[in-house]
Amino acid sequence: MLLAICQGLGLAIAVGLIIGVVVPPIMPAWGAVAGAVPLGVLATGAALNGADEALWPALPVGVLGAGLAAIVSRDVASGAARRQQGGLAGVEAQAPSGVTAIVVLAAAVIAGVSLILKPFSLLALVALTWVWVSRRRRAERKHEGLRVLR
Repeated sequence: MLLAICQGLGLAIAVGLIIGVVVPPIMPAWGAVAGAVPLGVLATGAALNGADEALWPALPVGVLGAGLAAIVSRDVASGAARRQQGGLAGVEAQAPSGVTAIVVLAAAVIAGVSLILKPFSLLALVALTWVWVSRRRRAERKHEGLRVLR
């Protein structure tokens, strides 16, 4: 059962990465999560169903994998769009096509490798968590000087 869950996690992470990078940067994070989570649950459910396992783990695993991946890839893509446009985020702002291609390629690699080496998805989950935590710390340090002024 653990191997089927790991395979489903890899597919959910791939779905979340793709959805997170293709949504417009002006969309809030919850919008990217709302788009990615149902597809992540379906992908995880398909992996569990293919292995003749119970389907209930698809809900938490799909939500965790697709949600985290969508948040991280949306954050990276919107940061790249801001840097490309010089800090101005308009309605027509979209992630640079190079960033989109790299994230989609990474999603395909994660999905493909997790189909063969199922525990690989745990490594991808740890890497995404590390990127998310480090970006949040960097954002908190960015405004640290402003808190001192109060």
